This record gives sequence, C-alpha cells and structure tokens, in this order.
Amino acid sequence: MTAVKPMIRILLIEDDATRIALFEQWLPVDMRLVVASSTGKAMGVLSRDRGRVYAGILLDHDLQEQAITQMDRHLSGSDLIKVIIRNVSKDVPVLVHSMNVSRGPLMADRLAGAGFMVTRIPMSVLSRRAFLEWVAEVREVWETLEED
Repeated sequence: MTAVKPMIRILLIEDDATRIALFEQWLPVDMRLVVASSTGKAMGVLSRDRGRVYAGILLDHDLQEQAITQMDRHLSGSDLIKVIIRNVSKDVPVLVHSMNVSRGPLMADRLAGAGFMVTRIPMSVLSRRAFLEWVAEVREVWETLEED
C-alpha cells in the first residue's frame, strides 16, 4: 500500500477578500491555502502551528480590513515578524506581497536578516506566473525536507 502524501499547506496572511480569492484561484490543486484574515488570527495560528507546519507563508502588512478585536485595528504585519521568527522554522519560504512601500520592504529585510528565504513582490506587480514560480520553490524545499 502506498502512503498518501499530506496536503502541502500555505499560510496566507491577508485581509482583502479579492486578493484571497485570487491566491485561491492561482494555487495548484494539490496545495491548500490556510487564511488568517487579521493580525490577531495570524498570531493565533502562528503560535499554535509551530515549526514547519506550512510549506510557505504569504504575508501582507496592512491587515485592518477584517479586524475582529479593537487590538486588531492597531496591529499590522510588522507585529507578526517577531511571532514568525519565534515560531516558524527558518526553512519556510516567505513571500511578502504587501503594497505598503515602506513597511513591506522592512518586513522582508527583518525576516531575511533572521535567516528566512524571503521573496518581495508587491501585489500590484505579482503575476500568476511569478506566484507559481515561488510556489515551485516552496514545493521543492518542502519535498526535500520531507525526504530527510
């Protein structure tokens, strides 16, 4: 009997429903998107799912559109950087797709400085092709580490 491969999961930290739908449309059928639509939700997911649970992370900065708590209204992707560094394995690739011209690059730099493989492509220029190229890298890293 052949063992069934577990579904490859990508964590999407994004509050814009249109962007979420676009990523869902672009994602290959053998991968699953786990969505955290606010900073608070993302903090909970990242604190619960430690290590190498996700094959990759898609990270936005401005996350107030679906704020659930009052605290969410004052938090952003920048507040997630320490949580990611503390809880996520360094071999999990991160794609920072934030349109925030100052905070997006800063988040990418902080994660790269902590040893993460970071790709920075603002959503305004992120194409399906570029996304799928990133996904291919994510898959390669995931499958290589699964073999070890």
